[in-house]
Amino acid sequence: MHARVEDLLKLRELPQLEPPPGVWERVLETERVRAAARRFRRRALAAAAVVAVVVVGVSAALMLERPRAPTLIVARTMPASSTTLVPQVSASYAPLVAESARLERLLAGLPPRRVMVGSTAGTIAGLEDRIAYVDAQLSYAAARDLAPTYREALWGERVELMSALFLVRFGQSQGF
Repeated sequence: MHARVEDLLKLRELPQLEPPPGVWERVLETERVRAAARRFRRRALAAAAVVAVVVVGVSAALMLERPRAPTLIVARTMPASSTTLVPQVSASYAPLVAESARLERLLAGLPPRRVMVGSTAGTIAGLEDRIAYVDAQLSYAAARDLAPTYREALWGERVELMSALFLVRFGQSQGF
């Protein structure tokens, strides 16, 4: 310990040197630029977080506010004398099929997925699972030749899910 005190005393004997001219100004300018860059990154991150929350909120709102699809009930063949309980609707679901195909093309045109936040991956996986479930119901409805109202409801739900998936994937591909 005694040697350290001696070293400190030797350091005090060294002459005082002046820094080169303008060095403190350069140090202060460098710190000012770095602080501005940190503020910019924080603001950009906050803006990206706001956009992500809006995209997830819109997706959730689209899914929550939609009317629920009717439950598929398969009835046994009824006697010819009985009346059908399924209302006949003349509205065609062809526009829904076309919209679904358009959304499929838009999704296919997005850049490939890259690394993403876990919550975004979970949202995408959940939407894709629900779309697969609706597709299975559509296949069943077509195979059993169920009423057009059921198919129309299923196609409507598929279009809403595809729209939500496109919004999330688009936001993810833009880096939000």
